[in-house]
Amino acid sequence: MRKVRTLKQYTALLLSFILIVSAISINIRDVFATNDPYEINYEYVNIKDMAAANVANKEDNSSLLDGLFSFEETTLTEVEMKQPSSVELPVKKDSAALVTDRQVWYLPTEVGRVTQSPNYWHVALDITSYRGTAEVIHPVANGVISGIYTDSAGALIVTVLHNINGQKYTSQYVHLSRYAEGLYVGKQVTINDALGQMGTTGNSTGVHLHLAVLDCALFDPNDNNCRDLGAWYRYDKIRFQQGYIGLGTMMKVPGEWYSR
Repeated sequence: MRKVRTLKQYTALLLSFILIVSAISINIRDVFATNDPYEINYEYVNIKDMAAANVANKEDNSSLLDGLFSFEETTLTEVEMKQPSSVELPVKKDSAALVTDRQVWYLPTEVGRVTQSPNYWHVALDITSYRGTAEVIHPVANGVISGIYTDSAGALIVTVLHNINGQKYTSQYVHLSRYAEGLYVGKQVTINDALGQMGTTGNSTGVHLHLAVLDCALFDPNDNNCRDLGAWYRYDKIRFQQGYIGLGTMMKVPGEWYSR
């Protein structure tokens, strides 16, 4: 009896398998054996609408990160509506774009050549020119005429008092051949005014300008360093020992030049 039941079971399974295979075969035949024509229907699609839908979809997906990051939202319209504000940028001290101070000190002649530099016994520049006595002498900085005099050797001399950033300086022009017209003590002068012309008056070995510049007010009784010529010549030696070399301390003086 056990062998008969087993055979029946196998027979039932075999029949089930045959039925399944038959059904599959019929479906395959219907799919591949049909010769019926087919067509594809295209629908009109608005590309802009698709793009907008795609962006909206991305925005919806990005909402998953809202709980992780918090950003301040700024729309393009808000950016365009903002007015530019005036911002003062810091200037680096070593920047090439740093604005330099306005020039204050100038050379005393249009054409010149240094023939003697400052030393302990001669704290001044000796300057000559191929123009000779035709070379016009100008102040080395704006100021006021503080002295017009002749020394014991007969040298024609002019001094100019300068007040630069609260510091007083005196420039002294010696050996002039003549004074400029209209010159008087107390007259305000600029770097473009004439003081006189180069010469060789007084104790001089040739036509040249003896130019001295000291950081004091010559002939000012309140200035103990330079209240008179004696104090002036003592003070220039003290300053030279301290490293002061007159105009060369304030600006770079070339050995020769053809323009101020």
